[in-house]
Amino acid sequence: MKQKNFGLSEASFQKLITDLKKNDTYFFEQVFLKQFEETVRYLCREYRSNHEDAYDATMDTLIEFRARFVEGKLAYGNLRFLFTKMASQILLRNLKKKGISLDDSIVAMSQEDEEPALDDEDLEMLTNAWQTLGDQCKELLTRHFYGKMKLSEIAKEIQKSPATIRKQKERCIKHLKDHFGLKKILKS
Repeated sequence: MKQKNFGLSEASFQKLITDLKKNDTYFFEQVFLKQFEETVRYLCREYRSNHEDAYDATMDTLIEFRARFVEGKLAYGNLRFLFTKMASQILLRNLKKKGISLDDSIVAMSQEDEEPALDDEDLEMLTNAWQTLGDQCKELLTRHFYGKMKLSEIAKEIQKSPATIRKQKERCIKHLKDHFGLKKILKS
């Protein structure tokens, strides 16, 4: 659950809200600076947006997200998904205002539910399996599956060879499948 909430526990989430209401933004900055670049990359890749438009949409989302925190409109849940969806909608709205149209297929992709449908048992197994992974595996799988980054992009960013990253991904998924019997959740 923490992964879906930018690594925040419920207690950290409450601290974040309290700090923001006091106009202390240090913790907010620490959490969201990491998410910021990930979201910009996601928008560029998913919507074939240029960096400037993706950056503007993500910045607008960050401002709106902060306002919602302060107003108490956000609850602990899947904040990462909400942030990404908001950024997607803001990007599409901004592009529409500029008179830039996107392929119908790209717009349709933005409206799809990005979370796979899992039954409670599978979700619990995945959550338990995820918690046993090391930080490097979590980061790699998050970037690849959630951020939809190519393995070659990840390799370039962290200065490792694509073969090393591919093998690491295979080991991470094998760990999940072998130790916890996850058959249908992750398909490599």
